[in-house]
Amino acid sequence: MQTKETDMANVQVKVDDYLRAEAQSVANSMGIDLASAVRLFLTQMVREKGLPFRPTADPFYSSENQDALKKSIKQLEAGQTVTKSLAELESME
Repeated sequence: MQTKETDMANVQVKVDDYLRAEAQSVANSMGIDLASAVRLFLTQMVREKGLPFRPTADPFYSSENQDALKKSIKQLEAGQTVTKSLAELESME
């Protein structure tokens, strides 16, 4: 357990430039810097003895959605497409 402020460690994490910039923007919008946001995350992780959020899978990558996308791509490649205007689609409701 940390007892003095001088007992500090550096943590290095490699992320791509885009992720860092977006995370910094979010942190700035909350009035904190990125290092403070990471410290908040780690503090909460220790308090909860786990991740401070519930990880979930992006439904885009589900096997069902990937199968549907593959099917759609095959139909497009085979020329099995139907073209409708927005007005035509709206009139189908």
